[in-house]
Amino acid sequence: FDLDQLEVLILDEADRLLDMGFKDELHQVVSSCPRQRQTMLFSATLTSNVTELVELSLKEPVRISVDSVSVVDTLCQEFVRVREHNDSQQWREAAVIALCQRSFKSGNTIVFLPSKKLAHRLMILFGLFKLKAAELHGHLTQQMRLDALSLFHQGKVD
Repeated sequence: FDLDQLEVLILDEADRLLDMGFKDELHQVVSSCPRQRQTMLFSATLTSNVTELVELSLKEPVRISVDSVSVVDTLCQEFVRVREHNDSQQWREAAVIALCQRSFKSGNTIVFLPSKKLAHRLMILFGLFKLKAAELHGHLTQQMRLDALSLFHQGKVD
């Protein structure tokens, strides 16, 4: 495996990679690349680990950020983190379903999940529990994504 001819290095979701424990591996990859290259590093957050990776991998970095988005006054936001229980994914799924059935019955609820596979699985489980749900992730066609958003806006899914 030789990186001598590498011209562009793209580090996407650097913060997530670092959170998953790939710090040493990322440093090794960056150190193995030629110094004359273009590097693009994308991160949703700028933690100290990401800053360290920026200093290691970028020369004359340009920072592009998105302004914070204002939220309408009528939006109610709640954050519920369902932690693992004895390494049981089924327990977490059951907890999310129970929360949605009991606490978020009014509809217009969005559940963020760590994977496309889990989003699809929970959409099926929600259906089995008579919760109207749609999935929205990168494995769907653009039309399927638009259809899911449309269903949400029309109140046809919760």
